[in-house]
Amino acid sequence: MNMKKYFEQGMMNLLEKKNIDSITVVEIIDEVGSCKGTFYNLYIDKYYLCCNCLEHNVYGAVSVQASSWKEFIMQCLGAFEKHAKVVLHAFDSKDVNSARRQHEKLTFEFLAKKYVANGGDPSSAINMITLKLYSEAVTEIIYKWLEGGCRESGEELYGLICAVIPQTVFKELREQIA
Repeated sequence: MNMKKYFEQGMMNLLEKKNIDSITVVEIIDEVGSCKGTFYNLYIDKYYLCCNCLEHNVYGAVSVQASSWKEFIMQCLGAFEKHAKVVLHAFDSKDVNSARRQHEKLTFEFLAKKYVANGGDPSSAINMITLKLYSEAVTEIIYKWLEGGCRESGEELYGLICAVIPQTVFKELREQIA
């Protein structure tokens, strides 16, 4: 196993117990049995490691090539539910490099691609801002769902996510949402 795998497994173990902001690089190094030099040779910071860890251990079941918004969201919810504590603790930070921001970016990229493919104007700043804000709202809804113990079904949560979609987005993506 290469060092990156050890660090990712160490991060998964720590995220099972506590949120990302309370995890220190020293704890990660101790968990893995490595040294600071090796850590910083591989990662910029703990957030970068966390994002890589989720990418390799959680997001594998999520495809940005999903054919619809519903498929994309249901893939996310399924993957997150399997690793609920880890994702909750990873999303517990609003740091600019956090996993939460990574998910917002992934969601935005998926929506923007669908929006443009359905005739939306990519040069419309207001529509791109709307997509970004909606992506943040979707991530917050998912975070609250994780925080509440994933009690609602994926279908129920998807319904809530669709209920708060801005009309400018809905008009362009109505076929994708159905």
